[in-house]
Order: sequence, then C-alpha cells, then structure tokens
Amino acid sequence: MLSGLARFAKSLDGQVVLPNDRAYAKLHRVRNRATSKKPALIVRCAGPDDVLRAIEFARRRGLLTAIRSGGHSFAGHGVCDGGIVIDLSPMKRVQIDPVRQRVRIETGILAGELDCITQAFKMAVPLGSCPSVGVAGYSLAGGESSLTPKFGYACDSIVSLEVVTADGRILTAAEQEHSDLFWAMRGAGANFGVATSIEFQLHPIETVVSGSLRYPIRQAARVLKYLNGFATTIPPELFLIVAVLPHPGERMLDVKVVWLGEEKRGWRVLDPLRKHLRPFEDTIRPKAYLDEQRTGFDVPEGDYASHRRGGHFDELSEELIAVIVENASKAPHEASGITMMYWHGPWCSQVRDDAFGFRRTGFEFWIHSYWQKAPERRKSWEWVEEFFRAIDPFASGAVYVNDLEDEGDSRVRSAFGDKYNRLATLKRKYDCDNFFRVNQNIVPAS
Repeated sequence: MLSGLARFAKSLDGQVVLPNDRAYAKLHRVRNRATSKKPALIVRCAGPDDVLRAIEFARRRGLLTAIRSGGHSFAGHGVCDGGIVIDLSPMKRVQIDPVRQRVRIETGILAGELDCITQAFKMAVPLGSCPSVGVAGYSLAGGESSLTPKFGYACDSIVSLEVVTADGRILTAAEQEHSDLFWAMRGAGANFGVATSIEFQLHPIETVVSGSLRYPIRQAARVLKYLNGFATTIPPELFLIVAVLPHPGERMLDVKVVWLGEEKRGWRVLDPLRKHLRPFEDTIRPKAYLDEQRTGFDVPEGDYASHRRGGHFDELSEELIAVIVENASKAPHEASGITMMYWHGPWCSQVRDDAFGFRRTGFEFWIHSYWQKAPERRKSWEWVEEFFRAIDPFASGAVYVNDLEDEGDSRVRSAFGDKYNRLATLKRKYDCDNFFRVNQNIVPAS
C-alpha cells in the first residue's frame, strides 16, 4: 500500500480505483487489447484540482504516470505498469457560444459527444469519425478530419487551453498568455502537461455529400493509378480516403469521399471519379454531417488487439501500387488492410505557427491488423511488418504522430520534423525531468 494513499483519496472530488476494486478490471484496459498493463492506482479526476493533486502525489512517490482521456492511443499510452493513471474521462463539462462560434470542453469529452453538441448549432470542430476517441488526445497531437482540407486540423482550431504542468501549476495557454506553451501544446501536447479544458473555434457545417465507391481487389491497380492523378486536381472541399477492406468472398478497394461544398458543384467534381471505372457499389449521397461522422471506416467494432505501422507517400507510383496490391491481397484475415488519406489544400501544405509536424500534401498511410484470438497475433503482426518493409522504400519518411506505436526516438523525430529541436528546448522549460514520458516522448534538451 502506498503511503498517504487514504489521505490523498480523501482530498479528491473524484475517486481512486485500486487493483482489488471491482471497477479496476474494466478501467485499467485501453482500446488496443494488445496492451495489458496494470497500474498501482487509477485516479478518476473530477476537475483540474484533482489532476493537480494526482501529479503532486505521483511526483512525491516517484510513480510513472500515464494520462488517459478516451484510451484510443494505438501505443497504449493511456495506461502503465505499476504507476498511476490520471483518468480524465469523468470530466465532461461543455460550454458553447454559438454567436462567437466557440466551444470550451473539459478533456473527458469524446468525439461523438462533442459532435452531437456542436451539430445542434450546425457547427463542428474538425474531428475523426470514430465517436469513442477522446477529443483531447486526438486534437493535441494534430487531429485529422474530413474537414481538414477546408478548415484545418483540430489543433488549428484551438483558441486556448487550461494546462496542469509537471511542477504543479495550472496555466492558461493562449496566443497572448504563455504563448510558447500554447505553441507546443498544439501538436505535441502530451509532452508538456495535462490539458484540463480546451477552447475551440467552431466551423459551420450541416450537410455533406459522402459515401463510398467499392471495387473488387483485382481492379485496385487501375483505380489507384487513376486516383493518383485525380487527387492532385481536387479542391479543398473534397476529402478522399482509400482502403482495402473486407468483402464477402473477396477483398475490396473502398474509395470514400466527403464533399463539404455546394451540392451541385460536388456532383460535378465527383463525376469523373464515379464514371472512370464503374464500381460494384456506389453509396455516395447527400446526408447530415452528423450521420457521416457516425459511419466510422476501417476499425472493426468490439474488443480487438491491433498492430499498425504508418507513414506518407508523396505519390502513388505504378511500382508502389503493385507492391500495395500484392501485399494487401495476402492479408492474414479480414480485419487487416491498408488505409490511405489524401491531404491537400492550404492547411496541409503551408507552414503554420504551432508544433504539429505532419503538415504536407500526399498520401498518409497506415497498415493495420486487428485480432481477437491469441494464436492470430503472430501472423497479424508479421504481415504488418512485412508489408511495411515492402513499401517503406517508397515512403517520404514523414509520419503522423497519432499513427505511431512505440517505435523509438527516430520515428518520434520524424513525426515532429523540424519542430523537434524547439520542442526539446521547451520540454526542458516545462518538464525538465521528463515526468510526462508515457507518450511519443520528446526528450528535454540538455
């Protein structure tokens, strides 16, 4: 038993969960079931004061500390062995100002919850389409969305944050207040403190034209070759994502689109894509943005372990396409594939004054495999690694930080690119002894 634990628990508005408590079995698990770590205690915080007390308790006792909001980190960074988990998920307060187009959230809010609130006012924050992802972890590392080509990444919409730092201060980070911390939190936030609230700029969106064009895998090479040229012509109102997904009897190539602009123009922009090579299924139609956000895409439902490797292609050459089709066709089971998002427009191609390091045009990719039975792990893992080795020579070397598992310092540096050295200097200022290190870690500059 940790000394002072009873006194610490009594000081909280939230609660402490220990390994012998009934709730522990559920609360110590994260989304990726390949991660199975057991912390000494979980602190379910009710507000920023609880977060502050948890940090102070952990520091005094030298406890490894993990921060969790939604628990969706592919690397399993929402939990640690033998240490303390600061669980933000009970923190759900939201304030919305539709006139100023602003929303302030506590950092236990999930993407699906925030979408429901903001769509009541026909507005949105750029978020992904998995409703159970924590908004905080997703947005502080960038935050990709179908809205990104037009409105930017989620981190681009952050106006201000409340942050509890490693030395026990509660700070406001904004353009005119602790501006260096504000810079760092937007793209590398997990390294610099615990965000307890985030204020976002909202963007008007109500309806979209969206859906999928689906092709048998034998047509994938022709479709990908066409997409490589088509993608360079599209306007910022169009979001494009391609994946090899399961289909009864055969793998399939799924080309998904989300059009954000005027409907008639959208049909004109999409017409060449829809007619180039007839799909066996075309589900593109007008729909409410909230309905589009609820569709999800390449993540199976239920409890799965997973492994993934990500990166970036400047373009899809014919040689690369051949390698993709060959390896995708050899997937060990249906819950395995490759997904590619095409990034374009000013938010993806122009330098911005924040720490986000994956701002570039071209195709982001991730190879993924999900499994539920332990005997499937080895073949799933090996297929991902073999596929990644085969396509790595075609990759640019860049990687989106949220696509990383625990892959070492060089991959973290690749994720932050030329922002890394400034981040390391700021890490020395705000977390000199690397207290916040259960993350894609930036080592404090010496």
